[in-house]
Amino acid sequence: MKMIVQSVATLMAVFALSACGNNADYEVNDKNCAPDHVRTLPEDAKRDTLVEGCMTR
Repeated sequence: MKMIVQSVATLMAVFALSACGNNADYEVNDKNCAPDHVRTLPEDAKRDTLVEGCMTR
């Protein structure tokens, strides 16, 4: 029983940490708002939000 509880706790921790991701590339700042950086990002909602944030700051 103790082993099952530890396994479930480990799996929950792994899922929680994997969901965090790295959003540093999408924070609005001078470096990330540079056109060369924006072009390297995949075309998705995160990129659109970054571009909008860069334009309104």
